[in-house]
This record gives sequence, structure tokens and C-alpha cells, in this order.
Amino acid sequence: MDRAESITTAASTSEGSSHGPAISRLPVEVCERVIDYVAAGWDMSYVDAKGEPHLTTLTSCALVCQDWYYLTWYHLRQRIHLRDRTDVLSLSKTLRAKPRLREVIQQVVISGGSPGERQPILHLGTFAAMLAGKTPRLSRITIEDAEWTMGSVRMEDIGVLGVFSYVGTVYLCNVTLSSAAQLRHLVSALPRLRKLWCFNVDCLQKQHVSPASLPLNCANLKVLEVRWFAPAVEDLFVQISWASRLRVLAVDGELDTSLAASRSQALLDASSTSAEVVRLHINPSSPVRDDAIDATVGRSS
Repeated sequence: MDRAESITTAASTSEGSSHGPAISRLPVEVCERVIDYVAAGWDMSYVDAKGEPHLTTLTSCALVCQDWYYLTWYHLRQRIHLRDRTDVLSLSKTLRAKPRLREVIQQVVISGGSPGERQPILHLGTFAAMLAGKTPRLSRITIEDAEWTMGSVRMEDIGVLGVFSYVGTVYLCNVTLSSAAQLRHLVSALPRLRKLWCFNVDCLQKQHVSPASLPLNCANLKVLEVRWFAPAVEDLFVQISWASRLRVLAVDGELDTSLAASRSQALLDASSTSAEVVRLHINPSSPVRDDAIDATVGRSS
């Protein structure tokens, strides 16, 4: 794009229109600076990216006109959403055509369906096999609205994720596992994994997880945030907590029952010697008295 060129501030404005006053133009350099400034404020740590105001603004900028679309193109591709195998193939083709984009991608979201609808994620293995080594700055992998069926993703493909050596955060939301071993393999495959967030994770496995099945690198985990999870997943988390040196733990606060027998208490006990920050998520509609909360916090700390 010619830097001396000016671009309109509205896509619908046509040059030389005889209707109404002329709309002023901004130099392309000014528009580019504004968009770069908005992108610099994007908080990539937002769990729900749709709620991040700077991302919303960038998306709106991309819809103004074709010139603005290209000014926001690289910024918006810091976070890539892959819904099926076609998306993975398209991304692989784009990376070959635009090698600069490899350094841009920081987050990848792998989903199985529409929000709230869990569907198989066959393309997780395709992503691992085809994109290994091609996104060197990828730091977070999100799996959401997914059903991880047995045999749908080869374990050797999950092992390939170890090539993504920069990944430090994994986020699972609305996911159904066939067994806790799938989560164990995923954690084991990422050597720099430090943060694990799991929300509404079900598991078809019913039996307890063997202590010998711990992830190889679970001792490196520093942050564990888990809410609404199946018993087999809970068992794995407790064992990980015993083996790791967690600094931050966030769990559900089940204060309306016997906390000593709750999942939250098991995780609190397992991380009691290392945790520096503990967050209990308590349902605001829960009929819990202040003295019960004080007693719980005092006992858990």
C-alpha cells in the first residue's frame, strides 16, 4: 500500500459525491497508528475473547473498508479459530503464502461446534501434524465445545504438540473426554505448560486414575483453575496437585455441604504446602452464612 495514499474514514463514502458535505480523509499513516494503538491494548489473557473491548474495536475497524481490513489483518490473526479440518488446511496454505504470519499467531482455538454444542474434534490431530513448527510464538491452546472421542485423535499426534515449545497455557471449556488419559497426554506433550484452566469438563471414564499415570511434566504446573469437572478428571487434578508446586489454585467453593468431603477440599489439601493464592468460586445464590465462609477460609489456608 502506498504510504502517501489517503483512505476514507467510512466505507460507504464515495469520492466526488454531490450529496451533502465532503467527508474529510485521514492519511493512511494516521489510520495505521490508531489501529496499532488499539491492537497494543488487546488483553490476550481474556478467557472469553468476545468480551475483550480492544478486540471488538479491531473487528469493527476491519469492517470499515478494504484498506482498513488489511491494516487490521495481521492483528486479528494473533488469535486463530479452527472449527474443522478445512480451517486447518486453509491456515496451513496461508502460512505458506505469508510466512510473516507464523510469527504473529499467539493463540489457537480448536472447537467442535457451535457454542454449547459439543462435537468431535477430529481436526485436533490434523492441526498438530500439519502446523508443528510453523507457529513458533503460539502460547495458548484452547479446546472448547468439543467431544474428544476415543480414537478420534491419535496419541502420536498429541505427542507432536511438544514441538510447540512456547505453549504455556491450555484452556478446556465444555469438553467431554473419553478418559482422563487424553488430558494426561495433552499435558505431558507440552514441556512449557504452566497454566491449566478447565471449565465444565466431563469424562466417560468412571474408575479412578492410577498414580502411575501422572503427566510427565506435571511438576512444572504453577496455575490450576478448575470448575465443574467429572470425578475421573478430579482424581487426576488431585494427583497433579500433590506432585506439582502450584502457586495459584482456583476451585469451586462447595460450602453448602461438608467441605472436608468435597472436591474443593481434596484439591486444597493437595496444594496446601505450595499454593500462595487460592480462589474459591462461590455461587452468589448459595445460602451460606458469613461465619461459614470465614471458617472455611481459615481452615483451608
